[in-house]
Amino acid sequence: MTDDKVGRTRRGGASKAHSSARRQAAVNVDKIPSRAKGKAVSTTMDEPRPEDAESQEENEDVEENISEEGEEEGEEGEEGVDEEAEEADEEADEEGDDDGEEEIDEEAEEEMEEEEEAEQPPPEPKKPRKKVTRVTQGRNPPRVKPPPVTCYDGGPSDLSLLPGFGKHVVVPLWKGELQSRYLRVMNNGKKINNFKICPKEYSWFWNVVNASGLETLRRTNYNHTDWGLLTAFAERWHPETGTFHLPIGEMTITLDDVSSLLHIPITGKMLDHNGTSCTKEDGEEMCVEYLNFPISKCKKEFQKMKGAHIGFKALKDLYLDNLKDALKAERLKKPAEDVEFLRECTIRCYLLYLIGATIFTNKSMQYVDVIFLTYLRDLSLVNTWNWGASGLAYLYNYLDAASRPRCGNHGGYNCLFQAWIMAHFKTFGGRFVDERYTHDNPYAARFLPLKGPKFPGQHRSALDTMRMDEVVFCPYEEHRQTRPFQDISWYTGWIMCGSAIINPHLPERVLRQFGHVQSIPRHPDVSAKAGMNRFTIADAFASYLTANYVTEEMRGPKVVRAFDTVPGYIPWLYRVSHPKILPPVEADPPTHANLEEDNVSGECDVSEVTKKVRADLRKALDGQLNLADALVVIEKAYTDLDPVDAYLVRRKRRRDSGEGTKKRKKKKKTTTEDAGTSSL
Repeated sequence: MTDDKVGRTRRGGASKAHSSARRQAAVNVDKIPSRAKGKAVSTTMDEPRPEDAESQEENEDVEENISEEGEEEGEEGEEGVDEEAEEADEEADEEGDDDGEEEIDEEAEEEMEEEEEAEQPPPEPKKPRKKVTRVTQGRNPPRVKPPPVTCYDGGPSDLSLLPGFGKHVVVPLWKGELQSRYLRVMNNGKKINNFKICPKEYSWFWNVVNASGLETLRRTNYNHTDWGLLTAFAERWHPETGTFHLPIGEMTITLDDVSSLLHIPITGKMLDHNGTSCTKEDGEEMCVEYLNFPISKCKKEFQKMKGAHIGFKALKDLYLDNLKDALKAERLKKPAEDVEFLRECTIRCYLLYLIGATIFTNKSMQYVDVIFLTYLRDLSLVNTWNWGASGLAYLYNYLDAASRPRCGNHGGYNCLFQAWIMAHFKTFGGRFVDERYTHDNPYAARFLPLKGPKFPGQHRSALDTMRMDEVVFCPYEEHRQTRPFQDISWYTGWIMCGSAIINPHLPERVLRQFGHVQSIPRHPDVSAKAGMNRFTIADAFASYLTANYVTEEMRGPKVVRAFDTVPGYIPWLYRVSHPKILPPVEADPPTHANLEEDNVSGECDVSEVTKKVRADLRKALDGQLNLADALVVIEKAYTDLDPVDAYLVRRKRRRDSGEGTKKRKKKKKTTTEDAGTSSL
């Protein structure tokens, strides 16, 4: 047989035929059992023919028979196999020349391969490979989890009140980090102050705006806010309690503060919309129906603001367009329905602009959410909504974010925040008092704040060293004739601005702001129960007198001094919180044992205090007292003598340190020099 690289060699030799034949030969080779184990071995590598299939079946039968018969018929099987092999060799020799000349029918082979593939069962899906984890305990032992933190340097040492303190901004501040941090305070005061509103002769406009209860918001805006001051106070806010934690105790912005500072409603139903914004489709319908905003322009505005929001510029232009159309329709004596529609759209545009730039100022400071238009649809019911409580919850929500290290912008009505600081803290923040102010205006209009530095470093130190006599706990006593105290201010529980903004309002934690002695308050979870939604919160607020109310028993006695607290309140505060956020210098370590005396004013008339205590005791002894009354008298005498004790200890400190001696020597020296100068 010629070696023309077309024919096949026998007995396992290399074949240079078509690739399909080689693949078939490879399959046959895999199926050939080993001769060493007494099994039949086919030595031919011929081209697959129809009879090959039969021979292959016969070989398979032979293999099965061999395996069943075992070793007893092994020799006979070998002889039979040898004879069959010799016959196959002879037949191959006779037909070899013909096979070498035949060409491979490629199409037939492909059909056979397709049939074989069709007969084969579909492959089973691969099982997911198990991830083999390396065992490295020998080289790298597993990491040991750090023990849970139970206390922090500078406080708190008891995390029962502030379990999330580890994520508070005070933690890195105490370590010396984030010293250059400040909040970019959002303020739309200039927008409101520069807004051109309708003249006073348009009674149809002003009658509705005044009746809405929101008109006073245009008189409580500042052109400037003190970024550093607001940042320093926001760093002391705690979401768990809804209060600022200061060295003198807890304080917060209450519903009474909102009522006095802004003169907006704090009663009625709180805003209860779902989420923080509405869909674009719902927003477009409301804008067309209640603002007379063309649908094409509305869609373009929503696309620009990336949501159901209206920019302040677009809203102002829409207000002016509706006002012009209303005046024009009135001049042309168009139907009363058309004139009334344009007037109402004008009023809604103004009120939406007003609340969006004041109590609902967001971090963008560029737009107002259309969702608030829901509460302006019926203009006769605007004053029935609780704008004060919802606006306060909106500010609380941004204070929660500002207490985290990564926060950079601060939203909410920051003019209210600044006015609250200026009303309660006499020495913090530069301000002027408006000489033209009268109590007919909101209390926030009394101040004219100055623009302070944006970095809060100086204010942080001042707050750490503040004293009791620097705080005005009840600043609205002269303002009560205009804005009386409302009983709803004693509501304790959740306040909300929609379902996504819910915060606690806990007046029992700041009793001194209501003229009562501050006691150690109960845990916030008791006052603001978990698991409540916007519907149950609305019901609790509406029926607050039944359960969610600071009763007279909880309020305790009235204060004698504005900063009065029950014994042990200040040490408790230092145990569960961090009244000071900056670590002390080495020369001035913290004096946790003398916290109460450090926060009492240095001025104390010892004789007057002791005389009063003795008179009270004599009066009690002269009367007939039972055990309960005697305990009350003793407790009062103990509290009244606290400032005397603190004053005497402070004097002893100064005397032992030589501070008073140095001042006397300096004064004496100055007097001597003056005398010498006069003699000359």
